[in-house]
Amino acid sequence: MSFETATLESLCELVVDCPHSTPKWTDEGIIVLRNQNIKSGVLDLSSPSFTNEDDYLKRIKRAVPKAGDIVFTREAPMGEVCMVPEGLKCCLGQRQVLLRPKSDVNGRYLFWALQSPYVQQQISWNEGTGSTVSNVRIPVLKALNIPRIDNEDMIAKSLSDIASKMMLNVKTNQTLEEMAQAIFKSWFVDFDPVKAKMNGEQPEGLDAATASLFPEKLVESELGLIPEGWEPKQLKDVLELAYGKALKKADRVAGDVPVYGSGGLTGYHNQSLIEGPGIIVGRKGTVGSVYWEPKAFYPIDTVFYVKPKTGYSLKYCHLVLQNLGLKDMNTDAAVPGLNRNNAYRLDVITPSEPVLKKFEGVMQSFQSKVDANNAQNASLESLRDTLLPKLLSGELLLTNSSEVTNV
Repeated sequence: MSFETATLESLCELVVDCPHSTPKWTDEGIIVLRNQNIKSGVLDLSSPSFTNEDDYLKRIKRAVPKAGDIVFTREAPMGEVCMVPEGLKCCLGQRQVLLRPKSDVNGRYLFWALQSPYVQQQISWNEGTGSTVSNVRIPVLKALNIPRIDNEDMIAKSLSDIASKMMLNVKTNQTLEEMAQAIFKSWFVDFDPVKAKMNGEQPEGLDAATASLFPEKLVESELGLIPEGWEPKQLKDVLELAYGKALKKADRVAGDVPVYGSGGLTGYHNQSLIEGPGIIVGRKGTVGSVYWEPKAFYPIDTVFYVKPKTGYSLKYCHLVLQNLGLKDMNTDAAVPGLNRNNAYRLDVITPSEPVLKKFEGVMQSFQSKVDANNAQNASLESLRDTLLPKLLSGELLLTNSSEVTNV
């Protein structure tokens, strides 16, 4: 079915290229949007990058990103988009363009249109040379033909409602992870249930059966006071830090497999090295950063991936690593690095088997909810990807916000 189009430039108030320079990276400060944070229309700032105020001011001279702006990636990867959310102070990284829709253009519709197969094909194909391209030049970007059809507001709302539900599931999973970290710290770092019992109190948040699994007192050990019957061990007794495998960017093939390097998620590949879920620990560059990846992934040689020892679950190992202060263990002068043998000598107080089994049962309950949310998101993603091209081509028409009609 035919439809009208308009150039991207004609729909935007601003089309602003990023500064062609690398910002000064800092441990905290103002967020720099990086291409690795943008995937399938989602801005993921779980592993943010920062710069200082001076570099931020340099990078916003052409335009200050504001809520509703669209960030477009010109290469590595090419053609990904996200919207700047409310309340985020940020600047562009490299290989990005800031798009600001005109006031009479529905920005969310434009956001979805840029992800449609019709526009993505224009992005990936250079008609002048008849070949695929690896980056998008600004004149080509401005000349992209964007579908203009009826019910753009309704289409934008319908697709955005699906995205909102997916985001709610993601945030729920993040809350479950925070709860898991809080329980781990309370049980295995602060020993709150044991201290409560020593004071003749019922441990907060525990039923009587669970509380009975914890010792009645703390006893002296080479690590100080620990719950009676628990053991001081070293990290090497709990898990193995295995080396990743080299994979040059030039050798990567487009796919959906996350690739982890020194800075966390560095891109995607079409083959995995490790079945998910898994844990990645920064070895070079970003020392001691700990990442959880639910899907199959590829750890390159600047990171470790984790193999739990017998008797310890992957989730328990994940939480142990988050509480060991690995980021403070840089041992290399020139390039920051984590020495595996030094990490192996770190102390870990391991609980009794009944407490560990109870903890893993609680974690499995959390994980079941996470898995259910991830499964629903996979279904929603499939629905979104099915509706998107058909709605934007006019093959399907929305009769109201929840119904579609074949044309």
